[in-house]
Amino acid sequence: MATFDVETLVAGIKAGESRAIAQGISAIEDETYDTDHLISSLPPSPNCVRIGVTGATGVGKSSLLARIVPSLLERGERVAVLAVDPTSPLSGGALLADRVRMPADLGSGAFFRSVASRHGSGGVAACTDDAAELLARAGFSIVLVETVGVGQLDMEVAEETDDVWLLLSPESGDVMQLLKSGVLEVANQLVIHKGDRPGAGRLLRLAEEMCREQEAPAPLMVSSRDDAGVDELVERLLDRVEGIRRAPDAGSERRRLLRRLRRATEKRWISQGLDRAGGEDSFEQIAGEILSQRLTIQEALDRLAPPGEMKFCRATAGGSGRKTT
Repeated sequence: MATFDVETLVAGIKAGESRAIAQGISAIEDETYDTDHLISSLPPSPNCVRIGVTGATGVGKSSLLARIVPSLLERGERVAVLAVDPTSPLSGGALLADRVRMPADLGSGAFFRSVASRHGSGGVAACTDDAAELLARAGFSIVLVETVGVGQLDMEVAEETDDVWLLLSPESGDVMQLLKSGVLEVANQLVIHKGDRPGAGRLLRLAEEMCREQEAPAPLMVSSRDDAGVDELVERLLDRVEGIRRAPDAGSERRRLLRRLRRATEKRWISQGLDRAGGEDSFEQIAGEILSQRLTIQEALDRLAPPGEMKFCRATAGGSGRKTT
């Protein structure tokens, strides 16, 4: 990363410089700077709306975003796309990266960034929330968070966005997923993508029935290949965005703040615990003792994380509901 200090980086982000914004997200990913200091140095943006776009691998999330982002720009929105990618086992970076993930130029005024999932779960990256917050404070009015391919249970994106749009496609097993109850507990809008494929009509009818039963918004059917239904989808999306802006969910912001606090606290606990354990050199030494059968794994754990310290961690965790062991 370039040798920018925080003040120079913040000035570039405030000025809307794409390079500075990208460097800011890299700083968050790599923990180059203090994340809280970097984000708090930027003005808050209460009108920014985060939309999660999720679905199984191959459903066409990137292809659809490439169609709708230009339309959002034409309607006066500043749009950023934060796409979560599988992590490269060699570099630790995003495996697909920007040029592969997005099949077309989104247009002037848009920003696209691919981030590695790393230690994240549920289709999002560990840094997704902070990166989306930086993009909001950089002046983008809509941040689209595209998850890595996920299944029904991998919907953590719902906790990091204001609205979740779940893409389904025919001939991919999504019919069985729709038959399971609970999908619409986390997805605010169902979208049948690849509407030009065989079976799309049947999937749409099943989705319509399900949405009526659960009093959810009617599903949409679109096709990125011929742009069928894209205009309707954009209008529905903008209606949702305006609704969220008029009546923001205070609980959503509170949940994101709690997640951020917990993650920061857990990260600090882990760092302090590793320091007390002797760092990476200690792990190497103990692994050698286990391999030579001079030490059991349980004995190694007791040495690295003495039971007394773990009791203290559980006590200080309070009512978070999360175990720290």
